[in-house]
Amino acid sequence: MNRPELIIFDLGRVLVDFDFTKVIRSLKRHSPLTAGTIRTYFKTTPLWDRFERGAVDPDDFFLALKKDLKLRDLEFKAFVPLWNDIFEEMEDTVAIARRLMKSYRLAMISNVNPMHWAHVRKTHAFMGWFEHAIASYAVGHRKPELEIYRLTLRRAKVPPSRAIFIDDVKAHIDAAQSLGIRGHQFINAKKLRKDLDGVLE
Repeated sequence: MNRPELIIFDLGRVLVDFDFTKVIRSLKRHSPLTAGTIRTYFKTTPLWDRFERGAVDPDDFFLALKKDLKLRDLEFKAFVPLWNDIFEEMEDTVAIARRLMKSYRLAMISNVNPMHWAHVRKTHAFMGWFEHAIASYAVGHRKPELEIYRLTLRRAKVPPSRAIFIDDVKAHIDAAQSLGIRGHQFINAKKLRKDLDGVLE
């Protein structure tokens, strides 16, 4: 097996955890709809996919939410912290990334909207460790679409055989492996350290 050159991380549920129920609870205070209805809306609306592809900007996203969820007494300026205040750094995984960057180049692929991306980049110093950080909204592709992996490899100028990809979603790992990238499904930091035995130094 070729020695890896590039370690590609997912962001959400790997380096930062998030609690989207905070958003639902906050929106419920401004909506006549039930929390369950709001939760179902976010799981089923095509607006989410479009926001993570960069097809909808933050202002239009908020206006669509305001209409669809019948939001009252909530303006965009107040919506921003409500939407963003959901993240918590996963310190054990960040520590692994810190060790890896001493010997390898780091990259990131994230299915993410522009508001969350800007917030995490501003509030988490580890984001500066990644030579290539690919956000779905900025490139118009989402995992597990193969183009987002190919784009990352092209930008890094690394062949698939010299890359490792870490993600918590099996479908995303399967897609990467179909291109010849070595993949590890993230369960927890302890298992990841074991999976990377021989890579971690």
